[in-house]
Amino acid sequence: MPSVPTRWRHLVRDHLDASADRVARAERHLADEDGTRAVQEAYPAVVTLSTIRVWLDAPPWVTAIAADTMPRRVQQQLPGLFAALTELDVQHALTRPWQAADARPYVEEARTFLDDTRVLVDRWIESDR
Repeated sequence: MPSVPTRWRHLVRDHLDASADRVARAERHLADEDGTRAVQEAYPAVVTLSTIRVWLDAPPWVTAIAADTMPRRVQQQLPGLFAALTELDVQHALTRPWQAADARPYVEEARTFLDDTRVLVDRWIESDR
């Protein structure tokens, strides 16, 4: 496989860091008993992490993924609770009131997904050296 271009390494790391920031904010919102804001922070983090996973599986610097295929591929990478959430009207689900107790499993799943994705990215970068 061709070496990973530096700009892609930076882009993946930047997206990973931005997702980590969102998950941390989601955890703080949970601590403040604000489940709605917690889910609103966690959801885009998980979508970004899913995008990273698609890139790891199909490096865009090798072969481009068709624009109409990418959303489906990202959705296939979503972890369980978030995958189920996308089966609903996501906009409605993200704006409805969430109790902290109801949001907690989503935030915990986002944290686990972040940690697992970070391991994948670290392995990916290390394997390219």
